[in-house]
Amino acid sequence: MVNAWMVHVKATMKANPKLKFREVLKLAGKTYKKTGTKVDVPKTKKVKKSRKMKPKKSRKMKPKKSRKMKPKKSRKSRRH
Repeated sequence: MVNAWMVHVKATMKANPKLKFREVLKLAGKTYKKTGTKVDVPKTKKVKKSRKMKPKKSRKMKPKKSRKMKPKKSRKSRRH
């Protein structure tokens, strides 16, 4: 459903191509007659494209690498 006011404004714009939008709105306001019905304009339906889902691959757990413990340096040796 399209708003009847917008249809009227667009028609006024086409009839007066040299006028600025602000002036078109003023002119359309003077000539517009409010009605109780809405204007029907056919809409095109949007079709959503379906995405192909890839099958999930199972994750194999890798064994954790063990870290070698390094001896901690004393504060005196860190100070250089």
